[in-house]
Amino acid sequence: MDTRGIWQAAQAVVWAGIGIAGVTSRADTPAPVYPFAMCSNGNVFTNPEYSAKLIDTGAKTCRLDVVFVNIRPKPGEDPNAWTWRDMDRITKMRQEHPGLNFLVLLGYGAKWADDPKFAAVQGAEIAGPERGINVMPAWSKENLYGHYVYETVRRYKNVVHDWESWNEPDLPGHAFFKGNGRDFFAYQKACYLAAKQADPHCNVLFAGMCYANVEGYLFNHKLKPPTPYPPKECFFEDYLKECVKDPDAKKNHYYFDTMSQHSYSRASDLYDYAMVDRKLMRDYLGEEKPIWFTEMGFPDQGGLLGGTPDEYCDYLLQSFAWGKVANAEKFFHFQLDNSNTLGLYDGLLGAPKPALTTYRDLLVKEFANSRLIAQQHGNAGVGLLRGNSPFHATWATGYDLFAFQSGARKLWMAFADTNKPVEITIPAKRAQAILIDRHNHRTPILAHNGVYSLKLPGATNLCGWPTLTDPIAKALGDPEHLVGGATQVLIEE
Repeated sequence: MDTRGIWQAAQAVVWAGIGIAGVTSRADTPAPVYPFAMCSNGNVFTNPEYSAKLIDTGAKTCRLDVVFVNIRPKPGEDPNAWTWRDMDRITKMRQEHPGLNFLVLLGYGAKWADDPKFAAVQGAEIAGPERGINVMPAWSKENLYGHYVYETVRRYKNVVHDWESWNEPDLPGHAFFKGNGRDFFAYQKACYLAAKQADPHCNVLFAGMCYANVEGYLFNHKLKPPTPYPPKECFFEDYLKECVKDPDAKKNHYYFDTMSQHSYSRASDLYDYAMVDRKLMRDYLGEEKPIWFTEMGFPDQGGLLGGTPDEYCDYLLQSFAWGKVANAEKFFHFQLDNSNTLGLYDGLLGAPKPALTTYRDLLVKEFANSRLIAQQHGNAGVGLLRGNSPFHATWATGYDLFAFQSGARKLWMAFADTNKPVEITIPAKRAQAILIDRHNHRTPILAHNGVYSLKLPGATNLCGWPTLTDPIAKALGDPEHLVGGATQVLIEE
């Protein structure tokens, strides 16, 4: 069992003389993995400012699509004739910025390589899985995908350590993969075996799962998926059902080293999604693997599942706290530029948004080397596995409070989880601390009678499916707070 992947939030600890229940942090616990990373697109190759501005945020890993069709755009077995331009560009960036690591997304298909098995499935052209996937060894030339993975990892193993098999094969509509979790088993297996043959020490991620994986699980297990139209399949569970039939799966770590999950809009989903993934790994594999959130973000222009620029700042802080409660290791923000409306800059690296200051100067600066000690107050996420719904917030307790430690420094993050303001107190060990708001405005705060007093504004974000006129959506319950109230951070040196 990988001890980094054990969720310990049910254990009781004593920290700074305060009895609290939460995630433990012991002296013999390995140093935490550096958590902050950034997704990118092709602009990182063409904009000379991109790499420097990405590094300026404090992110130390960049997730990039390389993909099958870019390297093998036409038939041909000779790897020397393939198109290695993008990987060579990554090599050049590593040389220019040695401290910047890369997570390379493999996956996708090409029309010339399509497996006829999926010919009748409607979907995007890149979603066609490659033929020959069951040919072993996985790096054989006849295994088009496995051979591509092997050659990519073999040639660039001194440049890239982390490889992700595919992107969102579970997304409804077959935008990225014309199959289900059972079909995908052979592709994950080939990716893992081929990559490990090329570099036994590399880190192979499972495909990045989107919302559909979790909502499908909740639907199939008769819980409450937070959508009026839930998927009917759980992609990861279907994969695991197929995987455990394979007699070689266990000795090959079930063909992935790290779980990859995506999450957008609802900050607490980083907790609830991770807990579904953990339950599935425990139930089928008897172990848990590290979880990376390889995409996460928040639309700051309103809409059904978005909010305001201020609430975007809250999302950055609150989603990190929720992910740490579930013991997630890495957090890949999607992304730097605003080509998808989720950026830290306007336009293609135009004016910085307020969220950039929150991300770089507050979240990364103060929490990059911290450990979560405990969630000291509030419900653990929405509690989707416990049958809760974001549209019936009977689980809300008024506010959420998280305690962190970084060296000798103690940090707390707090925010209201309803629309009502609330005043809270935090025990003090010093005469004063620094209070920081979501925009990184810093104010000294004095302790009185052994406590700091904080006034937390109520949540202002109000949206979600029940705001639609669709009667099925409205029947889900009440509109929700995708993020809590304005976040406050307290630091005691």
